[in-house]
Amino acid sequence: MDIEASNAIKLFFPNPSLLMVYFEAIANALDADANNISVNLKLSSFDSPSSLQLTITDNGRGFTDENFNRFKTLLKPRDEFHKGLGRLLFLDYFEQVKIDSAWSGKRRSFTFDSFFDGKAPATDTTEEVESGSHLVFTGFRKERIHSYDDVRPSALKLEIIDHFLPSLLAKKRENIDFQISISLETDDSNLQKDFFSTSEIITAYDLPEMKEEEIDGSNLDLLNSIQVRYHIRESMGKPKHLIAFNIDGRTIPASLINQRAIPAGYSIVFIFESEFFQAKSDTSRQKLILPDGINETLFNGLLRREIGEILAKEIPEIADKNKETKKQFEDKFPHLLGYFEDTTVGLIERDESLNAAQQNFFKDQKKVLQSEHLDDATFEKSLELSSRSLTEYILYRDKIIGKMKSVKETDPEADIHNLIVPRYKQFEQADLSSHIYQNNAWLLDDKFMSYSTILSEARMDAVINAIESEDESLGGDGRPDIAMIFSADPDKSPAVDVVIVEIKKKTSDEKETLYAINQLLDRAEKLAIHCNNIQRIWYYSVIHIESSLETRLRQLKWTPLFSKGKVYYQEFSTIRPDGTEVPTPIFLLSFDAIVADAQVRNHTFLEILREGMKKYSSES
Repeated sequence: MDIEASNAIKLFFPNPSLLMVYFEAIANALDADANNISVNLKLSSFDSPSSLQLTITDNGRGFTDENFNRFKTLLKPRDEFHKGLGRLLFLDYFEQVKIDSAWSGKRRSFTFDSFFDGKAPATDTTEEVESGSHLVFTGFRKERIHSYDDVRPSALKLEIIDHFLPSLLAKKRENIDFQISISLETDDSNLQKDFFSTSEIITAYDLPEMKEEEIDGSNLDLLNSIQVRYHIRESMGKPKHLIAFNIDGRTIPASLINQRAIPAGYSIVFIFESEFFQAKSDTSRQKLILPDGINETLFNGLLRREIGEILAKEIPEIADKNKETKKQFEDKFPHLLGYFEDTTVGLIERDESLNAAQQNFFKDQKKVLQSEHLDDATFEKSLELSSRSLTEYILYRDKIIGKMKSVKETDPEADIHNLIVPRYKQFEQADLSSHIYQNNAWLLDDKFMSYSTILSEARMDAVINAIESEDESLGGDGRPDIAMIFSADPDKSPAVDVVIVEIKKKTSDEKETLYAINQLLDRAEKLAIHCNNIQRIWYYSVIHIESSLETRLRQLKWTPLFSKGKVYYQEFSTIRPDGTEVPTPIFLLSFDAIVADAQVRNHTFLEILREGMKKYSSES
């Protein structure tokens, strides 16, 4: 050859495949105006790749002097639509290709291999032979065949149709009959892999019926119009998703939409055509190369919008499903309203759309935070972003309430405690911005949002040892199950408040319950002595409250509070040995009261903020 083959293959075809060998041989036949092409594969066994023999026969114009001169010299294409490189793939996969070609009383036979010197003179023949070419590929170079689909006729049929769809559709429109036959002969069938001797035929009847629309590309300053041919149908089997450019009669895949954007059970084909695309592929025909001056983002956006409009028109369920998804976004992520894309292509891809909206939200936050001066517009934007951040936090609270609703009174007390205040996870006021998502004491009362110090496990053990009663064994089943959160670090602040949450075991024994209530006062007294800088103890005890206990509590001057569950309150004073008093309001509440009351409060916040986000969304 006039160029060294192995280096050229690496240079021009970085990702070759056996399929590309078929494509290039068929493309040569179509270029020679063949309308009858045969692809025959012989393979003794799939596990014996060296036995592969490929024979391709066509009834085209043959290797005339003009065609042969181009074939023997790389980078000497027939016109701007051809690359003059495809035959390099032959030698990447096979040792040699024996070629026999006839036309107009002439015949040329030669072997194309690494030693090909470009000399193969045509000879006259007196035989009446139809014009065409016969190529036999032998000496498979690879250690294995990548996939059964690389040699299975049924799979090759689909690949060939997809790759040459523009050319084949053109023949169909011009009423030119054509046939591409594919056959496999093997001595070692594998029915489990659907691998056996068989054949397939491609004719015009195998091509999809296409519709056509024109795209206005004037805003991109394109000199040529763009047409889109498309086919959309419901399919029972595996759906086909083909979106591609027609470049020189062959499809070049276009990564314009995610396959998840197509409803299940639909096959789609979109082929974009334009004079603008011709000769614009890379050397391996795997990518469209846009010329300088064309903005790729705007170009892809134009085509995506066209696909979206066609899909919405042809598949009405897309609009219904997207409406449902948008409603879910509004309900679950109101803080991101206005950041979701208004126009989508096909079905909204939930995770992708949510991530994009979140990233845009973060970008706006960063922009405002980095502003040295707040003008009126930036100030308004900062207010909007603050509202969105608050909405995000309220949404988090809604998730915690949902989690609490799923917890049963019979579940381990530790599970409930960890939802309200995570035990043994120390954090302090300095980390409020991050730890506000860990302190859920707002479930009891919103004023506890600012309480931010949880003791380490060692410090908590010391407190438990100090406040447990004599009949509670350290580390045993009787150890009190308590969670605490302080308004500040009790070792560093002169005065602190503390919230205590204690869950009492469910019992219908009123005597035992009243004893447990008195036990709360004992614990409060011991805690006040152990931490002498505590100025107020907020004690919450989650207990089972039956009607008989309610009567007794009222007799003992406990005050019922408005609640969706059952809540009783009484103010006590804890007296230290030195006579100082520590106010100790105690709340007795049923488990459902925690969840229901928190939900009511949070829902009010959420609805106010959600309406605000709708306003921002409509104004943006």
